[in-house]
Amino acid sequence: MKYLVADDDPLVCETVEAFLQRFDDTEFCLKVGDGLTALQVISAGGIDAVFLDLQMPGLNGPEVLRALSRDIPIVLISASAEFGAQSYEFQVTDYLVKPLEFPRFAQAVAKVREKLAAKDLARGITPLREVFVKDGTRLVRVVLDDLVLLKAEANYVEFVSTDSTVLSLMTIGRLEQQLPPEFVRAHRSYIVNLRHITKIEGSTVFLGKHSLPVGESYREALLAKLPVLR
Repeated sequence: MKYLVADDDPLVCETVEAFLQRFDDTEFCLKVGDGLTALQVISAGGIDAVFLDLQMPGLNGPEVLRALSRDIPIVLISASAEFGAQSYEFQVTDYLVKPLEFPRFAQAVAKVREKLAAKDLARGITPLREVFVKDGTRLVRVVLDDLVLLKAEANYVEFVSTDSTVLSLMTIGRLEQQLPPEFVRAHRSYIVNLRHITKIEGSTVFLGKHSLPVGESYREALLAKLPVLR
């Protein structure tokens, strides 16, 4: 994922970049301090999502939103919640209030990913349901609906299905970008299939006979993806 953060406060830019670096699929985070430069970078393309401050020199957040010519997930950042309701007139993806805290930030990243997945679906890019995985000299078919979890093992990833296991030479961060939305990072070493979760207790997620730790930095994003009745 390629991100842009636009904020005239360098500390906020550094905080957003540090938060994004906790996600292994983050390729880079470009930081700018004014709205005009942000608009130029967004218009040039190559950015997947933007964290945009409301008050900046040159062009403020709403002025940037009005001038945008492309549909891109925007997460607004503000020191006040006052603009929250009005922000949805611009169809922003989320609204964060300073000071930024990682659990809430992780929820915003999850919403960004959902929006990008929905855009792919609208363009006719259907999610993969079956893949072939290289295991040594073999290519093994893996049905994603049967895939329970993926586990990082050094430079390998273990694909654990309901009735088989495949070990392939690849990184879990790169793999995370290629999987459908029901596959969510639960830990630095694990991706889980939401459809196979049976319960979550404390910092442990259960998927049938498997029990895995939930990393603190991934917990809020994982819970945000579950259809919890309240």
